[in-house]
Amino acid sequence: MRDLELRIREGTLPWDDSVRYDTVDLILDGKDLVEWLRPHAPPGIDPPEYLGHPTGTNMSELLLGQGPEDESGRTALLGCTCTVIGCGPLLARIEVGSETVTWSHFGRGPGEEYDWLELQFTRDTYMDALTNYEETT
Repeated sequence: MRDLELRIREGTLPWDDSVRYDTVDLILDGKDLVEWLRPHAPPGIDPPEYLGHPTGTNMSELLLGQGPEDESGRTALLGCTCTVIGCGPLLARIEVGSETVTWSHFGRGPGEEYDWLELQFTRDTYMDALTNYEETT
């Protein structure tokens, strides 16, 4: 089982340091999700840099699989550095069970699929992570 933490990252727009743009990082087992994912990438693929969702996004809805999904039923966990979440996002299917939450079918597009990767969280600790985030925002 994995640990999840949602953490606000203060920042600016990638192309304009004068404009504040804070995002929500997904921290998995103490590591940023992108860094956690790097050693699991398919051969020859170096995961791109991503940005988290902008602060103000309903992260509970999103991470409970109730947010927007693509045609394959996957949710954008992270988006492109252009700040458009739907531009080259890191996608995963989120399934909320009675005792566990599972992220599976990771990918970004053809050739960058992590279909074999599946992450499980205990439902109680997952819900605690969402509650802790909501209480700090």
